Amino acid sequence: MDVTLKQLRYFIAVAEDLSFTRAAARLHLSQPALSVQIRHLERDLGVELLRRTSRSVELTEAGRGMHEDARRLLADLERARDRARRTQGAAAATLRIAYTASVAYQALPLLLDELAVSTPQIAVAAHQAWSARAVEAVLLGEADVALVREFAGAEGLRGELLRREPLAAFMSVRHALAARERLTIADLRGRVVVVVPESLAPGFHGLVGRLCEARGFRPDEVEVASPENREPLLAHLSRHEDHLFVGPMSMAGLAWDGVVHLPVDDEDARIGLSIVWPDGETAPAAERALGAARAVSRREGWV
Repeated sequence: MDVTLKQLRYFIAVAEDLSFTRAAARLHLSQPALSVQIRHLERDLGVELLRRTSRSVELTEAGRGMHEDARRLLADLERARDRARRTQGAAAATLRIAYTASVAYQALPLLLDELAVSTPQIAVAAHQAWSARAVEAVLLGEADVALVREFAGAEGLRGELLRREPLAAFMSVRHALAARERLTIADLRGRVVVVVPESLAPGFHGLVGRLCEARGFRPDEVEVASPENREPLLAHLSRHEDHLFVGPMSMAGLAWDGVVHLPVDDEDARIGLSIVWPDGETAPAAERALGAARAVSRREGWV
């Protein structure tokens, strides 16, 4: 059986008008064409739906049942279509952003402000995650875009560099280098540097090591014990006067008693900030985020 929705709509029209002439006019068809479609429907079903005479059209018993069921079927289909459209509209009106903690200090608020101005009808749902989890959220379709540090690429994803942010060193006020006005990467020789876990933020984890190796040495590294947010890190630095942490300059806005920060005065002492989205055709939500991120990057002179 190969019944089509078009045939059902044609049959309903004839059943309601009990006239091929009136039904054909309503459907903008010729009467012969409509008659052919109804005959095909009866043939496919294997039943007679209409009794035709030279003066009238009547529904058979099977036709009356078919009319009721066909009307119900098309009504259910219309409801399903409306629901799908509403669902799609709601999804398109929400932008899901996954971001790493350090992005929240400066870049994320600027992006949210830009979205509020450029596309005020879009609701934004932003959640914080470590880089690896933020990237995974985009791959799994749980986020439309991710804002992450030191993105090195991943299969199924595209990335665009938005900013190369200057680095700063964070340390206890009792640290041997705390009295300096600024540092260079060379000043890290022989120092203990706190790093984030590689499994959570591989690019950020290896940043300082790469910068130091380019200058012929490797610092002593220790992973932060409680990596969920930056407060345990700053508390760690305040307690360990011989440890320091190198991160984005925008992190300086997060104050902590007993912790100071110094700019790292090296041209390549910078950390990348990228926006990441799924490869292939770019979804509308990701397009909106990209447009806003590019606008902020241009305005702020980040790249």
